[in-house]
Amino acid sequence: MPIPAFTADGFLPEGIHDCTLEELRDRFGQFQRTDRRPRLFERFEAFVREAKKTGFVVAIIVDGSFVTARDAPNDVDVIIVLTAEHDLGADLPPFAYNVVSKPQVRRLHRLDTLVARAGDQDLADHIEFFGRLKDTRDRRRGMLRIRL
Repeated sequence: MPIPAFTADGFLPEGIHDCTLEELRDRFGQFQRTDRRPRLFERFEAFVREAKKTGFVVAIIVDGSFVTARDAPNDVDVIIVLTAEHDLGADLPPFAYNVVSKPQVRRLHRLDTLVARAGDQDLADHIEFFGRLKDTRDRRRGMLRIRL
C-alpha cells in the first residue's frame, strides 16, 4: 500500500503506515529546494543497514519533520522496535550498541531515537507521544513503519 497523501496541514493521516525503505526515499528523500532531505535520508539509510545487522531490531518507526510536507526538515525522529524477547540489559557488541544507544545514534547518524520492545507499553507510549501535534493534544499525525 502506498504512503498516504498529506492532510491539509502537511502531515500524514493519523496512524502507522507501513512502507519500504525505497518508498520512503522516493517520497521523502528527494531534493526539494535544498539538499537537506537527501542528506538526512542518506544518514537514515546507513542507520537502517546497521539495524538490520543486529538481528533484534524488527522495525523502525519514522516521525518528525522528515515525514511532513516541509521542504527542509530539521531531522529524522525514529522509534527503534526490538524483538519482544530482547533483553534490554544484555551486553552488546559495539556495532549493536551503536544502534540502540541514543547518544551513539545521534553522534553517528544524527537521528533522534526512542527504543522499545515490540508489544511493550513503552512502545505504545512512544507512539502516542510522537503522534501528538505539539500545538494541541487533540490533533494527531501519522508515522511510517519500515519492517526489517
